[in-house]
Amino acid sequence: MPSSNIPSQTIGAPIPNNTQHAVSVTLPTWEATVGYEEGEEWVVNKMNSGYPRFFIHNDIQQLSKLIESSYARDNEKCFIFPTYNIAKRCRNFLKEKALTLSPPVKANIRILQLSTPPPASVDEESTKIEANIAIVFFPSNLYSLTKQYWQHTGEGISSRLAEYFLSEMKDKLTAEIKSKRSSEVSNGSSNHSQSPRASRSSRSSRSSVSIRNNNLNNKTESATFIEERFGRNLDLRFAKEAKKILLERLSSDFDNDYCDSQNTYLYPSGMAAIFNAHRIVLNISEPNDANKLKSVCFGFPYVDTLNILRKWGAGVHFYGFGDDESLDDLELRLESGERILSLFCEFPSNPLLRTPDIIRIKQLSDKFGFIVVVDDTVGNSSNVNILPYCDIVVSSLTKIFSGDSNVMSGSLSVNKQSKYYEKIKEFMKEDYEDFFWDQDAIYLERNSRDFQNRSKVMNANAEKVIELFKNSKLIDKIYYPSVSSNSSKRHYDLVKRDNGGYGALMSIVFKEQTDAICFFNTVQLSKGPSLGTNFTLVCPYAILAHFQELEEVAKWGVDPNLVRLSIGMEKTDELLKTLKEALDAAEEQHNI
Repeated sequence: MPSSNIPSQTIGAPIPNNTQHAVSVTLPTWEATVGYEEGEEWVVNKMNSGYPRFFIHNDIQQLSKLIESSYARDNEKCFIFPTYNIAKRCRNFLKEKALTLSPPVKANIRILQLSTPPPASVDEESTKIEANIAIVFFPSNLYSLTKQYWQHTGEGISSRLAEYFLSEMKDKLTAEIKSKRSSEVSNGSSNHSQSPRASRSSRSSRSSVSIRNNNLNNKTESATFIEERFGRNLDLRFAKEAKKILLERLSSDFDNDYCDSQNTYLYPSGMAAIFNAHRIVLNISEPNDANKLKSVCFGFPYVDTLNILRKWGAGVHFYGFGDDESLDDLELRLESGERILSLFCEFPSNPLLRTPDIIRIKQLSDKFGFIVVVDDTVGNSSNVNILPYCDIVVSSLTKIFSGDSNVMSGSLSVNKQSKYYEKIKEFMKEDYEDFFWDQDAIYLERNSRDFQNRSKVMNANAEKVIELFKNSKLIDKIYYPSVSSNSSKRHYDLVKRDNGGYGALMSIVFKEQTDAICFFNTVQLSKGPSLGTNFTLVCPYAILAHFQELEEVAKWGVDPNLVRLSIGMEKTDELLKTLKEALDAAEEQHNI
C-alpha cells in the first residue's frame, strides 16, 4: 500500500482522518488498546474521537457544559436527548435502577426542553430548522448509571445536532451564564439558584430559545465549504426527501410482499433500532407476559444487545454458542412448557460469524408463539434475505450501508406477513418518533447510493483475504461465514441471495498472543472500533469489547488472541500485500 495512503497511526485520531463526526478512533497498537481499557492517561488524554455511544463527542460535551452552567442546580449533571419522550424513558430508567443501588437512591430527576426557532424567511430554510432537545438533569453520583442508558439504547443526540445547537445558541447561553454569575455576585451568593426558565423546567414545560445568528461560526463555515467542495449538498430543505429516499432504498432489498417503505423506520443508531424493537416486544405482549417472560439472546452478540435484554423486561436466557445443539436445548425448554417473549439473534454473529438456523427458529416461533428479531448488520441485506423468517429486522446503517464512517444511523423493518404485524403497526402508529437528525439523513442518503456495489467489492476482497490467512501457520482459527462449520455455512447459504456474498467481516485467532500483538501493531491499516467501512478496519476485538470479562467471554469462544478485520475496498493486491507484510513480521519475530 503506497505510503501516501497509510492511515493515521496516532492515538486518538479520528477514523477517517480529519473527520469531525467520525464514528471510529485510532488505537494503533495492542498496548494502546489495553491502555484505553485500563484508563491510562497516556491513551485517554489523547482521545479526540471515539465510537459515539461510548465516547461523548466534543460538541455534545461543550453543549452539555453550557447547559449545566445555565440551568443545573448544585451537584447536577446532564445528558441530552432529541425528544421529551426519550428523556422520560431515561428518567424512568434512572429512578428504577437507582433504587437497586446499595444503598438505594431516591433520585430527583428533572427534564428541560429547549428549541431553536424555525427559519425566519424562505432564504433561511436551507440552513435553519426548528431543532429540539430534551435535557435530563440528575445528581452527579448517578452519572455512570445515566451513561448506561446513553450507551445501551443509542438514543442520545447526534453530534451534528449538538453542533447545530451550538451554532444557534452558544452566544445566548454564554450571555445567560454571565448574567447568572453577575446576579449571584450582586446577591452575595455562590449557590446555583435557578433562573426563571430553569425553574419552569421542573414542571417539564417547553422552553423556546429565540436565537438569531446569521453569521455561522468558523467551524460551521469550514464544514460547509468541505461538504460543498466534495459535492455534498447540506441544504436542510432536502432532509425530508432524503429520508423518503432512504426508506425506499432500504425496503427495496425486500420482496414487497414482506416489506415496503411504509414498514421501514429510521433511527439515529443501530442500537436505538434494537432497543426500540425490544420496546415493541414488551408493549405488544400481554402485561403479565411482558413482566414475567424472559427473552432469548441466541448466539454471542454485540455487547449492548445482551445488556438491553438484561436490563429491560424480565430478563434473558443467553445461548452464547448459537449452534444447533443450543437450539435443541431451547426446543426442549419450550416443549417442557416454558414460554419465552422473544428471540434476538445476529445473522451472522459478531465477532464469531456464526449463523443460526433461522428457518428452524421460525418454525419454533410459529409453534410456541414468540417474536423473532434479527440483526442483519454483519450479513447485510445485499447478501442475505432474512425478513421472511422473522418478525422484525434491525440493522446498523452506520456500517456498510453508509461506509464512510461519518454518520450514525439504524433501521427497523417489519415483516408484513408476521402474525404480530397488526399489533406492531398499531404500536408504531402511536409511539414512533422520527428523531433521526436531518443533517445526518442527508449524509446517509449520499453515502448509501452505491451501497450494493460497495458490498460486492468488499465480498470479493474478503474472500481473497481469507485465502491468505488459510496459508498462515500462525493462525489457529478463522471465523467467516464461508469457512465456518458445515452447519453454520449451510444455514447462511439457505438465505443467501443468488448474487450475494459472505460479507466483509472476519475474525482470526492466533496461536500465540505475541504473534497477534506483532501482527496488529505492524499492519498499516486503520485500527479502531466499528465495521463495514469502505476502508479495512482492524481491532483486537476481545480486548476492546470485553477487557473486563475476558475469562467469561472465552467460555463462548471469544479468544483473547482474536483479531477482527472489516475488509474494505482497497485494491486487492495492495491490501493482500499489506496484510502479508504484517503476517511475515509476526512470523519472523516468532522464529527469533
